Amino acid sequence: MNGKRIGITIAKIGGGALLLLAVVLGIRRYCIESLRISTNAMEQAILSGDYVLVNKLPTEANPGRNRVILFKSPLRRDSVAAPLFVSRLIGMPGDTVTVEENLFLINGKQLPKAPTTMATYFVSKELEGIIRSLANKLAIPLREWKSETFGFTFTITALEEYKLREELPDGANKHFVQEPAEEYSIIVPKKGIAYRINETSLKACREILLHETNGKAVFRDNKLFLDGRETNFFYFKHDYYWVLSDHAKYAVDSRHLGFIPDNLILGNVWFCWKSNDPERMFKTID
Repeated sequence: MNGKRIGITIAKIGGGALLLLAVVLGIRRYCIESLRISTNAMEQAILSGDYVLVNKLPTEANPGRNRVILFKSPLRRDSVAAPLFVSRLIGMPGDTVTVEENLFLINGKQLPKAPTTMATYFVSKELEGIIRSLANKLAIPLREWKSETFGFTFTITALEEYKLREELPDGANKHFVQEPAEEYSIIVPKKGIAYRINETSLKACREILLHETNGKAVFRDNKLFLDGRETNFFYFKHDYYWVLSDHAKYAVDSRHLGFIPDNLILGNVWFCWKSNDPERMFKTID
């Protein structure tokens, strides 16, 4: 009799453990997952080595505009074991994304920079002492300081730029400028909507066109051919997104990967629960 009871108890414990495991795996797959960051692409929003929580719940705000998201690589060569990336979601399906004089425009309206977005700036030699003094006063690290012919370049966040400019004397701002970024304008593909194919859009859509046509798309002379015929419009089967990293130097984003399909976005990176910097722990990620 005791043997039977022990056997029943073990069976109950085993069943309970399997149920608990199933619940945990279900939560990780469909609700919340913990992740360790191993890149500086989103510095200072997220630092390499930070442990974060990813919100995978299927809500209207997930993925969210200007949020940091976790996604799989859309490249065909990565289809077997696609690496994971984090980046900031800039363009939603159907948006027109324009980069112009270091500004991001969404459908013609300027998108405010995230305070942690990093960029490279040039300062003339005559302003070196002032910049260094202010940076020391404001506890701003002048990252990647490099000597140039007529001055210096360094990397800071958008918030740090604002703080420096607030302290600079009148007339000094013209000697403190952001390095120009590549300018472009592109429409983000939206599911079921006719998408015009031209030389510019083809560069960004090449990879996803191969995906959606199962490799049947042919590109020749900056034109798209399907079944041997030139095609000027295409109807995509997925919604797509355009992502950019806060720190361009370490970025792997849409400038390298192209558009990101909805089925490869895993969720919003929203909370840091462990970090080498104590001040970052238990805080939401902007």
